[in-house]
Amino acid sequence: DIHKAQYRYIEHLAEFIPEGVKTILDVGCGIGGNTAYLRDHGYEMEALSPDSFQEKTINEKFRKAVPFHNTKFEEFETSQKYDLIFESESACYIKIRRGFQKASGILNPNGYILASDYFVYNESGDSPHLKASHQLNSYLKIAEEEGFKLIKEYDQTLNTVPTLDAALYFIQRFVEPTMDYAITAMDKKRPILLKIFKMIFNKYGRQKLRQIDLIRSDEFKKYRKYMIYLFQKQA
Repeated sequence: DIHKAQYRYIEHLAEFIPEGVKTILDVGCGIGGNTAYLRDHGYEMEALSPDSFQEKTINEKFRKAVPFHNTKFEEFETSQKYDLIFESESACYIKIRRGFQKASGILNPNGYILASDYFVYNESGDSPHLKASHQLNSYLKIAEEEGFKLIKEYDQTLNTVPTLDAALYFIQRFVEPTMDYAITAMDKKRPILLKIFKMIFNKYGRQKLRQIDLIRSDEFKKYRKYMIYLFQKQA
């Protein structure tokens, strides 16, 4: 089901690509699932990521038929011009203003940015959600300042809820009971080892546990929106 949901995601996202687009740079390409889908649908693809493992994976998957650029987007240098910059869950890793400036320099006239990512819209309170995404209004404001017009947007927040709920269920149903069992067994057979484990957990683990809030759908909806934005570079 997760695999099917991922396919539906890129299928839906591809519907936002305007007619006439031929060349696409997949920024933050991961292991190439989106790149493969778009390539299979006739687009000329290039991929970019600062991750060397992803470089190896992409080159093996496409037998180097898809050019790969091992760099951060803001530091990317090329003489190539693209019709569309594709940012699927990678926009949050790109510095906002520098990202739009870089896109402006490598896009063809009237080219596009298609960004699909999580954005913070509620900054009140103390939550890990506030640290992991760009602030939505700032993102849109800087896009306009850098010469990009928002021509389409889609709020897909509610579409993410089933996946988040499934992930939380998996942790509560399988991961947490397994940890409880391991701690109980360790207490009986390796009490000294358990004491060391608790010391390490108290130092590092409690902060990590707070990150479970990132997959609680009620918390997610309270602070973030999962948006699709299509911008067009203005001449």
